[in-house]
Amino acid sequence: MGFDLFGARRRALRAARRIPDTAPFVDVGVHRGADIKRFRQELLADGPELKITLQLLDAGFPPVRIDDSTTLRPGSLLLWYLWPGKPFEIGAFHHARGTFQGYYINLIRPPRMESPPWVIEDLYLDVWVPADGRGVLLDEEELRAAVERGELSAREAGEVRALGGRLLAATRRSRWLPAGVRCWPVEMVPALRLRRDAPGTFHAARISGRIIAYGLYVMGAASATSMGFAAFSDAFLVAGPAQQIWKVAILCEALLLAPFALSGRLPATRWPQPPLLDERSLFVATLASGLAVLGLNSRAEWSEVLLPVYGTLGLFSLIFAVSRCWFDREVPVFALAGVGMTLLALVFLL
Repeated sequence: MGFDLFGARRRALRAARRIPDTAPFVDVGVHRGADIKRFRQELLADGPELKITLQLLDAGFPPVRIDDSTTLRPGSLLLWYLWPGKPFEIGAFHHARGTFQGYYINLIRPPRMESPPWVIEDLYLDVWVPADGRGVLLDEEELRAAVERGELSAREAGEVRALGGRLLAATRRSRWLPAGVRCWPVEMVPALRLRRDAPGTFHAARISGRIIAYGLYVMGAASATSMGFAAFSDAFLVAGPAQQIWKVAILCEALLLAPFALSGRLPATRWPQPPLLDERSLFVATLASGLAVLGLNSRAEWSEVLLPVYGTLGLFSLIFAVSRCWFDREVPVFALAGVGMTLLALVFLL
């Protein structure tokens, strides 16, 4: 499920288990013939094309064996992806210790979600893709027994087997997961909650994070390129063709990285996380920097340092202001105040 850089994945998994008291829930009724089971799940995303819910198995959940090496136990975390109108749902299963166990593809009739509880009609056959193995079909005998009991017709059972075979074959491909599952793994539960509860802050954090990551990528690429030019040319000793080529190379790297970073296609920009800063923090930083400007006797000496600092703070404050206004339909007082203070400080410095 990805490299755990500096323990970020472990922290995200711990945060995923801390369900907020104000979180919205949805009741789900799973019908398997005459058997009906009801579950209460946190609703993380409720879009028209994809719905994502989180289920944390409580202490009263009876252990369920999936295969020879996988058992669902109390404390397991299940992330469910449901597409309205499609005859399957996908569950990403995680052990109570946080270990990823595998993907469970549940074959169903198109779900009924017009009003709670959601109704999921299970069609018995499932596809299980363990984390370290090949996908397999489950519960074929139960499907056969359902036909014998008259719960499914032979024709419908044949359609279910055909669909299960297609889904099983699809899991043998390297990139078989639907885009929604790839984009929103369990590590992104905190980001999903942020998008659900504060969409303006979510989008501001995503844009700001990508800009910061873009700057870091450009700095890294420029440093590597500069080391190469320093080792094999006189670009930094005398003005000449080598120095011009070095400048053009740096510019080309910046232009090449920009669309990939700003569209979220680079690793550090792909998944937005809850922000380290919000508009209040930016306002405090802008206020502190403004006091520093007023306290400096020789502002000309410090203007080269403070101008980019204030420009950056102003840019991020503007991003938060626009995002909050657009997505939250609220007036972000602190973000607008930060933009105003930035403009005044820039005028003072210039």
